Amino acid sequence: MKKIIYCILLLLIACNCLWAFIPEIKTIKLNDGEEIVARLCLPDTTVKTIVFCISGTGPSTYLTKRPSFNYYDELANGFCERGLAFFTYNRRGCQDGNNPPFFVDVDSAKYAKYTPLQEAKDIESMINVLVNDKRFSNCKIVLYGISEGTIIAALVAERKNVRTDAILLHGYAHDNMFDVIKWQDEGHGVMIMANSIFDKNSDKAISKDEYEGEDKQISTYRSYLFQNQPFDSLDIVKNDLIDIWDIGKMRALFHDELMKKVMNNDWLWIRSNYFNITPQWFKDHFKLEPNKTRLLRIDIPIHIFHGMEDASVPVESVYDLQLRFDACNKTNLTVHVYEKHNHDLNFQDWLMHKEWPKGLMQIFTIAKEF
Repeated sequence: MKKIIYCILLLLIACNCLWAFIPEIKTIKLNDGEEIVARLCLPDTTVKTIVFCISGTGPSTYLTKRPSFNYYDELANGFCERGLAFFTYNRRGCQDGNNPPFFVDVDSAKYAKYTPLQEAKDIESMINVLVNDKRFSNCKIVLYGISEGTIIAALVAERKNVRTDAILLHGYAHDNMFDVIKWQDEGHGVMIMANSIFDKNSDKAISKDEYEGEDKQISTYRSYLFQNQPFDSLDIVKNDLIDIWDIGKMRALFHDELMKKVMNNDWLWIRSNYFNITPQWFKDHFKLEPNKTRLLRIDIPIHIFHGMEDASVPVESVYDLQLRFDACNKTNLTVHVYEKHNHDLNFQDWLMHKEWPKGLMQIFTIAKEF
């Protein structure tokens, strides 16, 4: 018996050394009676700020499991090491699973209610639970939106139904989701990713010599992005380059087909050929006002963190938002754009080298300022 207790103590010590946070698992009732599970990660100091994380599109949980790590464990460590609490949650109908690549089990009936407005209402229910806890009644609430979460964070802030002291937007979605998806389906994101690897002369296109380079990274991405197809078969417009015109022609029919399936409520096709999001999710997003006008009505501090090589949403939109704020003489926006950073702000660098990349480090630092 003593040996068992000793082993348990060693395990607890090892866990405490590994993570800089104390997890609290919560079951939270939402506005329609549905229940979800969430996690609040606490530092070992008095909490003055809670960073409320809103994830990107699709099924997600408070862990966001991957084969060898949990994404939100890593981020929780980064925030809690700096004295900040970090909150994540299971999206409606989602719980941790064991099947790659996303390790999420989905209850389709419950998940079907996940739309941007419902997600905003769900977040309001969760924030009310947090601020009604006497330990956190005076805490600052900072919304940290990632990708689609940047739209939902802005929606929560504008509704003003719960306390929100600042919003941090990572991988900023500027336009309506219809325009974002159209931009992606036209191949702009693929071209940004490809150029980051192959384009050595910065002309936003790939020559035959660049494509056929022999270093390991080029070889890997030639297989990953282009399935090792010959250069001539990819140069569809025959201008001796692989560029956005070629990629666009390769993908020309997909967007129209996707929109037809959305209008026909063909969730099975969407799930099999695109991603596990419902036709209603698309339709509700397409009706939603874009961030580029919504954010102008928000007066709390807004910080945007965006990579120059973001292949999911264009960096040009960040500059456009700054121009809009300047034109309206609004000073509550600060933008942070990072060279050679992707949509995840190079999170993979942390996994490989255990050194936070500049973009994520700045998110931790700025969150602490509120």
